[in-house]
Amino acid sequence: MLRDLPSTPFMPLASSLVLILCGLMSGCTGANHPERVVDSTGSSLLAGLQGHYVADDGITQFRSRGPIDVVVSSFAGDVSVHANPDIDVTTVQVTRVAQHGYLRGTEPREALEYVDWIANLTPGPGPVETLRVEIDYIGPEPWFMRAHLRIETPSLDRVTVRTTNGDVSIRNNTGPLDIQTNLGDVTIASSHPLVDASTVLVVEGNVDYRVPGKSSGMFDVEVIDGDIEVWVPEGRWRYISRTPLDDTINARLNDGENPILLRASEGDIRIAVVPDPMSYGPIR
Repeated sequence: MLRDLPSTPFMPLASSLVLILCGLMSGCTGANHPERVVDSTGSSLLAGLQGHYVADDGITQFRSRGPIDVVVSSFAGDVSVHANPDIDVTTVQVTRVAQHGYLRGTEPREALEYVDWIANLTPGPGPVETLRVEIDYIGPEPWFMRAHLRIETPSLDRVTVRTTNGDVSIRNNTGPLDIQTNLGDVTIASSHPLVDASTVLVVEGNVDYRVPGKSSGMFDVEVIDGDIEVWVPEGRWRYISRTPLDDTINARLNDGENPILLRASEGDIRIAVVPDPMSYGPIR
């Protein structure tokens, strides 16, 4: 106990440690919560006190023949799949994160070794290849673990994502979407007209669906404990079957028949059909 320690010279050191711990504990909520940010100092002592370790696995590259389909299955974490015509290779980057909390010793760092992932680019029917990424965790206390995935490719067609506890960002795809996550937001933004079937299901998160005016769809939209916002300065948008409600919308864009199913629980849905979907602002 502190009262049993000599008053000098160890008391200044003990007081400093108490101040450090108090400072760390005061930042455990809000923008500085370790689940939201990684400490920028990179101090191993600080990481050990916070119980927050990060391992960046570098970049894996694939050279594809043309547009690719992407299929992602992850135990937990953010997923970003972006098409960038200015690059000529597909890149995959995984960042493993352990966030056990304060004073867990070496357990968070050791837990990173239980995160396993694999990525393969395989031929598909016709000219389209499929990039499959599977991320799994086989260790204890999986609720403390994340693996954030970023994929960048020259051209993107179909995207399928399954994750939990993470945001999903899809940009500049040209094909269908099938997205599921919880405790995270989903953003779909493409400068290409989207004319295929899409499904986005989110629990405790928002959906932001942004497309250009030549897109189409039969929209089936519903929220639970949330709001729906629609902004369509381009294209023809009309409500069908019944008057739109606060939590339910059935509508058609440009006489499209392709089903667009959007669901959010404890979150909002925003649909924007605009000239520049990539730069249109976030949900208010």
